[in-house]
This record gives sequence, C-alpha cells and structure tokens, in this order.
Amino acid sequence: MKKIMLFLAGLALMVDAQADTIVAAKPQDKLSGVNKSIAIYGNSYTHYNNNINTRLRDLSRSLLPNDAKDYMFRGITISSGRLGWHLPNLEFQNTLQKWDVVIFQGNSTEPFSAKKDSRDYFTESAVKMADIAHKEGSRVVYFMTWASKDKPEQTEKLEKAYLDIASKTGGYVAPVGLAFSNAIKTHPEINLYHSDGNHPSLAGSYLAASVLFATLYDQSPIGGALPVDSDMTGQTAKALQQVAWDTVKEFRAN
Repeated sequence: MKKIMLFLAGLALMVDAQADTIVAAKPQDKLSGVNKSIAIYGNSYTHYNNNINTRLRDLSRSLLPNDAKDYMFRGITISSGRLGWHLPNLEFQNTLQKWDVVIFQGNSTEPFSAKKDSRDYFTESAVKMADIAHKEGSRVVYFMTWASKDKPEQTEKLEKAYLDIASKTGGYVAPVGLAFSNAIKTHPEINLYHSDGNHPSLAGSYLAASVLFATLYDQSPIGGALPVDSDMTGQTAKALQQVAWDTVKEFRAN
C-alpha cells in the first residue's frame, strides 16, 4: 500500500511539473498553464487597428470560460521598435505584474537583416529577455512576423529565424507569418495589408490575434467574436479563424 501511495504522489508531482512547464522543449510545443496574464511587446505591427491585445481579449472573452473577463492582455509598443528596445520595459513591467506569458515581436525583418549588427542585436536581446522572463516564471512566445506584401519569399526566412531563436532560448512560436502566407493562398480576396504593404489591415490584425489565441490556449478560434468596431462580416472572420487554427495545428505537427 505504501508503495502505491508513493507512486501516486510521484505521479502527481510529474503532472504538476508538466502543468507548469516554463521552458519549451521545442518551439512547436503546446503551452502549458491557464495563461491568464499576457504581455505583448511589439511595435506598430501589433499596435495597428486598436492594438492586437484588444482583438485577443475579445476573442478570449467570447470563447473561454466566464472568468476570462478577468484575464489581462497588455500591449506594450514602441513605434518602429526593435526587440531590444523593450528590455527596460520588460524589467519595469515585471515589477508591476506577474505574467503567465510574454510575447516578443521583433522589428519586421530584424531577425534576418542583411546587417550582421542588427541580427546580432536581435539575438542578444532575445536571449536576455527570455532569461529575464523565465526567471520570473513566464513562458516566452515569439510572434513570427509576416512577409511584406510584395516579398512573399521573406516568409521562409522569418520562419527559420524565429524557430532558431525560440530553440536557442526555450521559447514557443506563434506562426503568424505562416498564417498570412496560407490566408493569401486560400483567400486572396481578403486583404491582410494596410496600403503600405507592410502593416496589417484590420483583417491582418484579426488573423494574427486568432493565431495567438490558438497558440496560447490550444483551442480553435472559430466562432469567436468579430471586431466590434468594424464592418467585418462573419464569413470573413470565420475564414480567418479557420486559417489560423489550421496553421497552428499544422505547425505543431512538424
């Protein structure tokens, strides 16, 4: 009987350890934990269209249990910001709030910049920031950015760069850039870009939020709330939700 009790106690400890996994074994892993407090460190890519954290909040409140209304989604943005510029923000925000997850978004092409100094700065910053986050008990998710509208070949470079840095730092990856590529192929009638061909349209921001939701909660965003301050149709929203969910599932199967 004693051996059985010891076995059950050990099993419970293993389950608890798995439930509170902070460092990812690989970037495609599913996140553990409930993930009620989320901080998103980005730039205008996340700030456009009333900030992506607003879209993520509304999706979560419409799809998760009732207590999701108490979940916190905070967007911290610096216009044209590079990832390393957020180092002091991360340190300061950690004094105010314990985050279950921190999401890091680099400048659009920063991870594979032609300039070695820029690439090195991104890597060094990501390593420092992931180390700070993990020591505070936060999971790290890298926001894989999307290719410019007229440079679809950037998608592959961005995927490799974000997988490399996530593998190096024990982070997870939200495959937003892959979802953009997939949506363009399957729904070319939906414009994901602002007029500059780089920043997201409302549809682009909504797709990104849907990918983040699927990544954070391992749940389909299909049926989630539409952007309340827009004229987006249910048909468009469902198409974007489906692409997001299909992309995350395929990404995790790799």
